[in-house]
Amino acid sequence: MEEPRQQVYVPTVATPGGEKTQLGVFSTEQDAWDVMRAFLAKAGSTDVVHGNITAWEIDFVGEEGSFTLVSFDRNNCPVCDELTFWVEGDDEKARCYYPRCGAWIEQNAYDPTRWDCGWPAANWNKRAEDYKQAYQGLVSMRGSAASAGTSAQMPTREEWLSKQDSER
Repeated sequence: MEEPRQQVYVPTVATPGGEKTQLGVFSTEQDAWDVMRAFLAKAGSTDVVHGNITAWEIDFVGEEGSFTLVSFDRNNCPVCDELTFWVEGDDEKARCYYPRCGAWIEQNAYDPTRWDCGWPAANWNKRAEDYKQAYQGLVSMRGSAASAGTSAQMPTREEWLSKQDSER
């Protein structure tokens, strides 16, 4: 009876120049994900722009001894505009790791033809037909929040009279 292959998981991050840093080697996929997510949450102060988690087969001879489980690419968040928005895979999921934002996009677990997006800080959620539309949904949430506080207010009578007196 053949034993199942054992794997180790290596989260890696890279700078714009291609300099790579391994964050560790883990015997469980969950530990690699936990370390990667913890790094992404604090990556705002670094120049890292790409990350991935690679699975390596133990005691494997040949060229196919590893494969990439997931890749992460760093972008500006469509809501808070911080450089903390990480796109996971090829437009499959995205999340802002800035603590005051947390905007996210993901495919609906029950209906794969639908995408969901949200901004927890404002308690807003939207549905979309594809990733691009979900991204635009986050942009519109940002626009709604920005315009919410820009309405002009009439000054009180005393403020208006005071301003008129100061202009004389």
